[in-house]
Amino acid sequence: MGARLSIEAIKAIKDSVALGLSSLRADEPQTLSQWAAEHFKLAGESSHQKGGWVAWPFQVGVLDFMSDDRITDLAVKKSKRVGYSKMITAFICYNIAHRRRKQALWQPTDDDRDSFVKTEIEPLLDPVNGVPSVLAARKHGSRVEETIKYKPFRDSVLHLLGGKAARAYRRITVAVAILDEWTAFDQTVGGTKDKNSGSPGSLAKGRLEGAAFPKFVGGSTPGIKGLCHVSRACEDSEDEVDYLIECPHCKLEHPLRWGGKDVRHGFKWEAGKPETVRHVCPHCLESISQADYLPGGWPLVGAWVCRRSGKRYGADCVWRDARGEPCRPPRSLGVHVWAAYSPQRAWSDIVDEFEKACRALEEGDAGPMTTFTNETLGEAWELRGEGADDHVLQARAEKYSLGTVPVGGLVLTTGVDVQRTWWQINVWAYARGLESWIVDRHIIEGNPAVEADWAPVTAYLMRRYKQAWHGGTLGTSAISIDSSDQTQAVYNYVRKHQHMLPNLRAIKGDTNDNRPILGPASLKDVDWRGEKVKHGVKLWLVGVDNAKDLLLGQLAIANPGPGYIHFSEDLPREFYEQLTAEHRVLSKSTTKEAYKWIKRRPRNEDLDCRNYSIHAAMTLGLHKYTDARWAQVEQMVQPSRDLFSPPDMPIVQPPEAPADASALLAAVPAVAEDAGPEPDAEEVASVQEPVDGADEPRPPSPHVPVVHQAPPVRPAPVRRASPVRRVGFSRSW
Repeated sequence: MGARLSIEAIKAIKDSVALGLSSLRADEPQTLSQWAAEHFKLAGESSHQKGGWVAWPFQVGVLDFMSDDRITDLAVKKSKRVGYSKMITAFICYNIAHRRRKQALWQPTDDDRDSFVKTEIEPLLDPVNGVPSVLAARKHGSRVEETIKYKPFRDSVLHLLGGKAARAYRRITVAVAILDEWTAFDQTVGGTKDKNSGSPGSLAKGRLEGAAFPKFVGGSTPGIKGLCHVSRACEDSEDEVDYLIECPHCKLEHPLRWGGKDVRHGFKWEAGKPETVRHVCPHCLESISQADYLPGGWPLVGAWVCRRSGKRYGADCVWRDARGEPCRPPRSLGVHVWAAYSPQRAWSDIVDEFEKACRALEEGDAGPMTTFTNETLGEAWELRGEGADDHVLQARAEKYSLGTVPVGGLVLTTGVDVQRTWWQINVWAYARGLESWIVDRHIIEGNPAVEADWAPVTAYLMRRYKQAWHGGTLGTSAISIDSSDQTQAVYNYVRKHQHMLPNLRAIKGDTNDNRPILGPASLKDVDWRGEKVKHGVKLWLVGVDNAKDLLLGQLAIANPGPGYIHFSEDLPREFYEQLTAEHRVLSKSTTKEAYKWIKRRPRNEDLDCRNYSIHAAMTLGLHKYTDARWAQVEQMVQPSRDLFSPPDMPIVQPPEAPADASALLAAVPAVAEDAGPEPDAEEVASVQEPVDGADEPRPPSPHVPVVHQAPPVRPAPVRRASPVRRVGFSRSW
């Protein structure tokens, strides 16, 4: 008995030694396509078939691009039904069993991660039906417990994460980073002051620092053009590849293309008869059917060819240059593959889907065409709604400096957009017919949840702006500040500063298309730092869709005058992109057709600030001012020069603004808000702010802009001081 135990002990020692030394064994190098053909199995839970996997010809190249260490960044822009999820899963198994590398895969959300693990990963780790080489690599006896987001293996680990929060990209170091369904990720993860904030791709790549062979793979069906991660990555890559097949008629290579009614090649068919579809060669204009593309039910063997350099990866699995000589592949590579290449998608079904999408589009429903473009063609959907051209607007910029009120600007209003880690402040000047000039654009970083961080915001809102032609200064007359994000912080700020800053209002955008720009107000409780103030602040609703409609019309005005918008040559390119970040698109619901504003770029703070500024202008009643009323404002703010003025009036600089808020308050006369009758304390009243601006001319009201005009040089004081003395308006000689 003792001898038998001794033999078993020796065997256990030998097995342990062999297992330990196995980590030092170098496997014979294999590409991913070679390894997958030998080891990878399809799981029945997520596939129509089960067992060994044979890759389609166009998949072979994509698999090898994943495993090629010379390609550090790989972006795959694809449609559905091309087997991308299986390729990603095979790549994960390859890194576990063959390469033994640490890796991380991010899904857009934790729920997406959980679903992927249960349907794609866990079946491959099943003792009965899993991939043998992966099972052999599983780590047993580890002190680290295996979880849904952490899978330990011998010599490697697999992190499975949701990509919604910045913390998901911290505290891990890997050699392989994979983003699946990349387009569904947020445009930016984290805030501007978060050291770990950025785009999902850049954050994932940050986990690769220090790796001997860093590898990033990001793939997805595309989304909206301008907001699509994978499309941007393909465009920014060193090169992009298409899968080319040989035409059986002219023997020249070409990719399968959708084509279009304006070109002679691509998919062609008789209208209303999808079964007649053919693909026309761009070289000889001869056509092939899907049966010609799938002889014996298997796709034609072709080659991946770079659009820019002509490099190719063919059936011999060797990268070659345009002369046919072996070469290195691009370091960053974009791949595009769409449904026509897949044996699982009938060409007639593709055409049928397109015709139905066209009919829906004619009826005002763009949804089916968006889906067809993204999920079948594998292309980003470009919104073709109504909108202004940012390049045209920038081209008409004028020679005036930001921070100065141009000649013509009479009343300043301010829009403030509050984000989690910064404030954006835009100041606009208005004149007759709401002709406007952008006067200032400023960003202040800080945390709105910290009261001390609001101090520079207060100081900036009290800033005065020099008038261009005579050196006097002009302060803002009304401020609308957004409360959509940091709601209670904004409520608290407005409650404490509404008697310090002129016509300060907490506002919230409302996308109800029936909501006027100057919407109703209601009293809200302020709940801040354990203190609750019942009905402590008034919240104003802003009809942002109507504000955007107004802006769209104003941007179309070509000549200065009522409604025209002026831009400074100091404005950065980003301002115009943000101002035109949304398009108006006709959308059809089950009940009606309506225009909807849809973002086509991720950032739109300048557009929001413009909406808030026009709301502030309307609270002053500027949209109702008569010509006589504007004439009064012009005489007070930019009076015409009189006979006693010297030919060249010297500009007298106004005093520097005080640093602290109390000193600033002393320098600016208070402006009382006409709040209307006080609502009943027991209910949250919905009231409409009474706006000034009757049809008959009358003296300036308290919201007439605060003016400090530089004194002209005169030989003697021969003119009496103006008898006009109003709150919110002062004038010195």
